[in-house]
Amino acid sequence: MTVALRNALEWTGSLTGTGLCLSIGAYHGIQQFEFLLELRGFALHVATKSAVPAVVIFTVLATLSGVLLVREVYQRRDPAARVFDGPTIAAIVPVYRDGGVLKTSVNSLLDSNYANLEVVIVGEPGDEPTLGIARELAEHPDVRVLCNGQPGSKARAINDAVSRIDADFFCSFDADERVDPDFVPAAMYALLEEDRDVFQARRVPRANGPVETLAYCERLLFHASYKLVEPFGFTYCRSSSAVFTREAFETVGGLDDLLTEDIDFAHKCFRQGLDVCQSRHITNEMEAPHTVADLWGQRKRWRIGHIQVFRKAITGGFGSSGVHGLASTVRLATSLLASVFMVALVAKVVVLLYYGFVAVALLAFVPVCVTIPPILYRDSRAGHLPNLSPTVVLSPLIYPGFGLVTIRSCFEYLLTWDGSWYRVEKTGT
Repeated sequence: MTVALRNALEWTGSLTGTGLCLSIGAYHGIQQFEFLLELRGFALHVATKSAVPAVVIFTVLATLSGVLLVREVYQRRDPAARVFDGPTIAAIVPVYRDGGVLKTSVNSLLDSNYANLEVVIVGEPGDEPTLGIARELAEHPDVRVLCNGQPGSKARAINDAVSRIDADFFCSFDADERVDPDFVPAAMYALLEEDRDVFQARRVPRANGPVETLAYCERLLFHASYKLVEPFGFTYCRSSSAVFTREAFETVGGLDDLLTEDIDFAHKCFRQGLDVCQSRHITNEMEAPHTVADLWGQRKRWRIGHIQVFRKAITGGFGSSGVHGLASTVRLATSLLASVFMVALVAKVVVLLYYGFVAVALLAFVPVCVTIPPILYRDSRAGHLPNLSPTVVLSPLIYPGFGLVTIRSCFEYLLTWDGSWYRVEKTGT
């Protein structure tokens, strides 16, 4: 099959899949829904369009997840829940063609309130521009440079660094992150005093432009989606803004060389029963995509990685892990299906507007209104939103956007993906 034919099939499949979701949503939405409740001497009979309960259920679940996220973000920091000195912790910063933004991460780490912290920059062989800047930064006594002995990916760089560093505690960051000074002290408290295995902070894109603001809002709604599964024991952790013990890292066999090694790492931690602490009232920043093409390409890359991890789960790639393994696989599947449902939900909202159920249709906007404004206010006061754009009003489009990205990613993964990954341009802003 030629590349042109595969690309044509990918586009055809994506458009067909989107149209099918909209058609199913519309067809289901116009069907009659009846509900009968009988009690002693009382009967309640409800007859309406099926789109009504679908939108109501979405509104309730999405609003609940948003409220839980807002509650966690507004949680007050406990001044006593910090450790300012103790065992050495190595902050690993894997880099590749990141010379222009590397100082962002390193300088913020050097400003950490934890005393015994070593910054380890892991560069790729042959990337002399980045390695040159890394060596300049290594003039600081708390910074050193390693050349990746397993070149080719972020996962390999972190694995290589952990194997070569004499420490029992590690944290990992992307080159464009700005790290809260209290992040490491809070993480070390969780690991040392609460005996946690992994600590994860919230990470948000810097909203300093129109596309960047959309990226910021998208992350808020995506973070909110985690809240409904956390009561069941599944807590997400990543390969950035994360702190972990050597024992935990070795228990899961390090990071696997996948497109989204962080999603894979989270599921391996859950399957192994590790104790993960998620602390969203501590916020680190990352550089946001600056163009619509980069925003779409980055999110599509992450979704393809999600599909890759799901395939690993259903083909036995994780090995046997009992009930936790089953729950992990179900979580991966429901996340993909729920995002596709967002496309069908658009059709249901249109059905409600067509039949005059305007008030019910407007309920679909409640989760966005409950989640984004209060966190936006909090982050603005904390200085995370240097130049918020009016594009924040486009936030409701993010929900169907999840579905469109998933549909396109599925067809690309099956038909044209060759293992490469989309690289976002970083400018240091």
